[in-house]
Amino acid sequence: MSERTFQKHVLDGFQQHGYTYVSSSIMDANFNRETAIDEQTLMEFLTETQPREVAKVERQYGGQWSAAVVKRIGQVIADKGLLWALRNTIDMAPGAKFRLLYFKPRNELNQTAMEHYRANRFCITEEFHYGTMKDDVNNRIDVVLIVNGFPLITVELKNHQTGQTVCNAIRQYMTDRNPKEKVFQPDLRSLVHFAVDADAAYMTTWLDGKSTRFLPYNQGNGKDGAGNPSAEPGKFRTSYLWDRVLTSDSLLDIIERYTQIVYKTEDEQGRKITRKARSTMKAVVFPRYHQLHAVRRLMQATTADGPGHNYLIQHSAGSGKSYSIAWLAYHLASLTHGNGEAYFDSIIVLVDRVVLDRQLQGTIMSMSHQQGTVSIAKDSAGLRDAINRGSRIIISTIQKFPYIYNQTDTAGKTFAIIIDEAHSSQSGEAHRKTKQALGEHTGFNVRVNESDIDDADDAFDWDDSGLDEDSDDAALQVRGELNAQGAQRNLSFYAFTATPKPSTLEVFGTRNPATGKPEPFDLYSMRQAIEEGFILDVLTNYTTFKTYFELVRTTSEDPKRKASRAKKEIMDFVKLDPSNVSKISEIIIDHFHDHVAALLDGHGKGMVVTSSRRAAAEYYRYMLHLASRPEYSGVKPVVAFSGKLNIDGEEVTEATLNGFPSGKIAERFDTDDYNLMIVANKFQTGFDQPKLCAMYVDKKLTGVAAVQTLSRLNRTFPGKRAPIVLDFANNAETIQAAFEPYYTQTEIDRVTDPNVIYDMKTALADFQIYDDTDVESLCRVWYAKPDADTMPEILRMLEPAKNRFNDLDNESKDEFRKRVRKFNRTYMYVTQLIRLDDVALLRLDTYLRFLSRELLSEREDEEPIDGMIAVAKLEIKSKEKSQNISLTGGDPVRNNAGTVGVGKPNDEQDLLSSIIEALNELFGTDFGTPAKQSIGSMKAILDTNETLSRQARSNSRADFKSVFEDAFYAALFSTQGENEELFRRLTSDTEEGHQGLNLVLVSMLNDYYNRRHSGNK
Repeated sequence: MSERTFQKHVLDGFQQHGYTYVSSSIMDANFNRETAIDEQTLMEFLTETQPREVAKVERQYGGQWSAAVVKRIGQVIADKGLLWALRNTIDMAPGAKFRLLYFKPRNELNQTAMEHYRANRFCITEEFHYGTMKDDVNNRIDVVLIVNGFPLITVELKNHQTGQTVCNAIRQYMTDRNPKEKVFQPDLRSLVHFAVDADAAYMTTWLDGKSTRFLPYNQGNGKDGAGNPSAEPGKFRTSYLWDRVLTSDSLLDIIERYTQIVYKTEDEQGRKITRKARSTMKAVVFPRYHQLHAVRRLMQATTADGPGHNYLIQHSAGSGKSYSIAWLAYHLASLTHGNGEAYFDSIIVLVDRVVLDRQLQGTIMSMSHQQGTVSIAKDSAGLRDAINRGSRIIISTIQKFPYIYNQTDTAGKTFAIIIDEAHSSQSGEAHRKTKQALGEHTGFNVRVNESDIDDADDAFDWDDSGLDEDSDDAALQVRGELNAQGAQRNLSFYAFTATPKPSTLEVFGTRNPATGKPEPFDLYSMRQAIEEGFILDVLTNYTTFKTYFELVRTTSEDPKRKASRAKKEIMDFVKLDPSNVSKISEIIIDHFHDHVAALLDGHGKGMVVTSSRRAAAEYYRYMLHLASRPEYSGVKPVVAFSGKLNIDGEEVTEATLNGFPSGKIAERFDTDDYNLMIVANKFQTGFDQPKLCAMYVDKKLTGVAAVQTLSRLNRTFPGKRAPIVLDFANNAETIQAAFEPYYTQTEIDRVTDPNVIYDMKTALADFQIYDDTDVESLCRVWYAKPDADTMPEILRMLEPAKNRFNDLDNESKDEFRKRVRKFNRTYMYVTQLIRLDDVALLRLDTYLRFLSRELLSEREDEEPIDGMIAVAKLEIKSKEKSQNISLTGGDPVRNNAGTVGVGKPNDEQDLLSSIIEALNELFGTDFGTPAKQSIGSMKAILDTNETLSRQARSNSRADFKSVFEDAFYAALFSTQGENEELFRRLTSDTEEGHQGLNLVLVSMLNDYYNRRHSGNK
């Protein structure tokens, strides 16, 4: 049970995976502490593998040739670094070129290359003496992995049974290992240092005394969190290190295609640095376990499956996604069959943004590659040309494909498409055009005859009935549309996201045979990232506020308006009211000045998330005014929103308000010039600012939008503790519900039934708005070669349907519009999941897309509400002290795709005065606040009843009412003590009591049922 016993297990494990054991005494004799190289092993390797190069230097230097070689190697490594030296040749006079390492060939076609690879010398030793300085002479490292004479990996071991853990090993590296020794200097003789016990492993690539940062190197505990799963019989929990990660083959693969050096781009004076050398080195990147595991699993699956499969990688923020994508791209680019032919003609990396992700682009470009390996498609023509010439790796945006989908020549080619931040748009039009552009059925627009069309692909039964026999272009167009449906056998998709929506799971996920539901192929969860310390939990310091206000009507008119629209207008009006803007601004500025600005040694930053561009501008102007006061010195606001605004007759933009160009906002915010950013739909996703310590939210946030927005706070930074959130617009329950599905593995509640598209078709046909002749006539024109007459002809063909539609009553019109839109969305979605060999359905989808644009909803012009009401009273109160919103994970995401119904309009007309009265009762501090709090408690009790929630979703409103009544009365009696007066009035045996009780019951029933059927719990 001693540490020595554990050490022997480790040594035996490495010997089973390609390493030769060398005793401490022999290593002491062979290892030159001054050069930090096992020179005996290095010379044996060079002599065996490169005898001609050895002969050259031997003729030049005679008996001192080995010392000359070691000296030259030391010079090159001191300048360019160890990793560079291992990957390249060492040139020295008189024209000798030495390789220090031979990597494994991609295949065994070249026998000489295989022999060189097998000649690498992998040694493992223990109790390794390394010291050259006085205090280090007798120091020993437990285990060292030496490859061709270089001590690449050091390992300190600890055993729980001796009272020590991995923490003691970390402390030993930080306090007892002098980072000035050659063995420990980054990228000089070693690459990474591991601290290991039987249960856990940590690693670092840069020893820096007590400032050293060790990172977890664990698999995850099998339950989505940190740590490691239980050990297999005869193994330790950390046996994966010597069984899989650091085996001889694996280590060389890591050195060749994973480990990276990050270089500084500017010196201390801000001057640009272009030379890459050890002197300009910023960091050494060694792949974390989950990154290595994910890429290797994907490569194994790709090799086994071949092209034509989809893979979803759910990796949390903080997972190092940019590196994972870059490593995957280079592995896929070098993947070959046994005969040396590439698996894929091109690897295409797509981002779902108009501006390419600079971090991802920079990471891929920094990888070691030959000139011309990577093409960055900055425009559509560049993307088209890169695809057609077969560039190995192409970086682009998905938005370019609709412009070039019919200009690509991809016959016989295969593609791997890596998607950064896969979202629901990937199942829409852009994704469909991507498959049309790259699918094996594509080609240049070449006219063919009918027999060519029939014989072009024996794998599909092509039916072009209903199309004009002479319309070859139309037939090709329809064929291309159908062929782009479902999976493409020459395309493999690798989709990365931290927050997969149901559509993302269904399009890219791997179906679990036990449940029938799609799941991520690989998972690194938010929970694991938080527990391992790679990101911060943004919900541990969350404070919510409530706004109480009273409105008055300022006009004698009392027009009827739709309740939901009027309520939204009123809330928007209150948000921009000067009293609201000033009060919230004062709370934010006061809090930021007192609790945030001084964080991180005075570099703490905050973000204000507003509900509109106008709100962002108003908050900015008032906060700028507050920041000018002496008591708020040090607060430096900046604003970010798109487009132009007209405020008080003045046209303003973010540039005019800030006084510098929009493109400089992120850069300037990173400096000490600004520390409080006010945003409106900008910088809420994809913005990486580690110094962001606080967020002030005045915008409704739900679902993925809430997760992505608040996750701007989760980046780590030295000295940064739990982030702070002050929320003026949401409650804790809403935020918790948004995060819950993405805390561990994301699941969906059900899968989409593709047959629902036919049920939708039937429901639409019942309206008798169009017939088959209308549909076929329009498609014949649209799919033929377009010309100047196409638009008027199509509009003319839509007239009969528009006339029939206009004969419907308003409720039927509204339902038909909704059904048309839902049919189009569902058809697009279903045809990403499977191929529907149904020309008639494709024609109907095309027809309805045109018709939908003609059936615009009729909205009466209404007088702006801000001229009819005014805020009489307004107060903002914190609901409670800061709270920790805890997560458990496991709640499935609701999949709304594939239901036939569209719901009935539930937006009854109401008098404006009644709406104001209802809001005053709900929010007014002088009008029923205790009663409102009591009813709120009842609502909270009902919302936690999962059985009731399921019954609401699976029953009609009428059937659900009897079930709801029992839960309602139980909630009423459980909150009796909160408001005895309200309880007495509601339960009194009087007409008023019965009416009041029924009013509360019906209101809460409708609210509860509507929220369950709108997806907004």
